[in-house]
Amino acid sequence: MNSIKATAILAMLAALAAMAANVFAQEAKAPAKDYNQRALEIYEFRKAAASGPERGQEIFYYKCWFCHNEFVQGIPPLTGLYQKPNLLSGESVNDDTVKEKIRNGGAGMAAYKYTLNDADLNDLVSYLREKCCWDSDTPPLNPRYRMR
Repeated sequence: MNSIKATAILAMLAALAAMAANVFAQEAKAPAKDYNQRALEIYEFRKAAASGPERGQEIFYYKCWFCHNEFVQGIPPLTGLYQKPNLLSGESVNDDTVKEKIRNGGAGMAAYKYTLNDADLNDLVSYLREKCCWDSDTPPLNPRYRMR
């Protein structure tokens, strides 16, 4: 290999290394989130509210309701969960055990530890504790719809 080819190859490698460093530097600076974009509200379950039981209701609708509704048999309903003494696993019903069950799942239940973060779990558990659950004939109202 002559020195001209070796120099060209080294120059190309240096240019690639500089471009890779630039890409990594840009990834470190995440752009600011624009919550005026409705798609971001949908993606982060923030259409109904920024936090609290109302946001938990939205998370429940998208993540829990399709299994825990009144039409599915063999899956425990979540209505009155906090009035029950124990979960099916035998653990007492409190915020920590309910969050742990949602995170890790169980027999026949999906785990959501990679899907829902701590803020999501806090909002979901506050909904389960305070307002859960509606029946399919009267779903929650759309907060963006205004009757005239």
